[in-house]
Amino acid sequence: MKLNRIFLTIAAALLLMATASVAAPTCAGIDAGTKAYNENDFERAIDEWKTCVDEGMVNADLYYNLGNAYYRSGKLGFAIFYYKSALRLRPSDDDIQHNLNYAQTKTKDKEGDEEENPILQGLMNLHHAISLKSQMNIALVLFWAIALVILARRFVKGERGKNICTGAVFALSVILCTIGASAIYKMIVLETDITGVVTAANADVTSAPSDKSQTLNTLSEGTSFEVVGEQGNFAEIRLGEKIRGFVKLSEVGIVK
Repeated sequence: MKLNRIFLTIAAALLLMATASVAAPTCAGIDAGTKAYNENDFERAIDEWKTCVDEGMVNADLYYNLGNAYYRSGKLGFAIFYYKSALRLRPSDDDIQHNLNYAQTKTKDKEGDEEENPILQGLMNLHHAISLKSQMNIALVLFWAIALVILARRFVKGERGKNICTGAVFALSVILCTIGASAIYKMIVLETDITGVVTAANADVTSAPSDKSQTLNTLSEGTSFEVVGEQGNFAEIRLGEKIRGFVKLSEVGIVK
């Protein structure tokens, strides 16, 4: 009876991980931008696709294509910005995640330079190494594996065999819960955290939201950071434990 309750609990958790897609609106600049991109005219492709953004179109494919065009144009900051914007709309897309990860390897500033617990760092590396889509696929496989073991337990004779099945269900459930927690955390972060990207060649981090305030750090193009809030023409940011301050909104892009 207890195993059945576990099975139902896991089923409910998997249902919470399901996502829905919404039909995207159309824009005349989509086809024109695609034609320009295929002709390697990336600047014109950007101009065409940006008209769709300016018209209020919100679409993961559009943002992903803009990210590709900006990257091919050598504008790393805008490329990362649009990859992140696309990933927020479609968090389980491996192609978007791959291109974002690759673009971020080209940035000069690296996050998390401070020393960390090696075990915690290892878990975080594993958390980021597996994409959300892969985690959901693994979770589905584990779910059915647990279901089969529970079913098999009903037909196993002998206490030893039943205990083995119970142990297998427990072990698989722990793995499933761990992967599920990681996937849910990724979705929560994508939905709630506000991040920004330096789109200018560099951005000064100042002590206050003013042009006359002290410069604390300088971030290079493509550097990502957490946005705490906005004050006038400045965004209050945080990057790791060492960098906190304000940057000009004109030098960064805010992923919302």
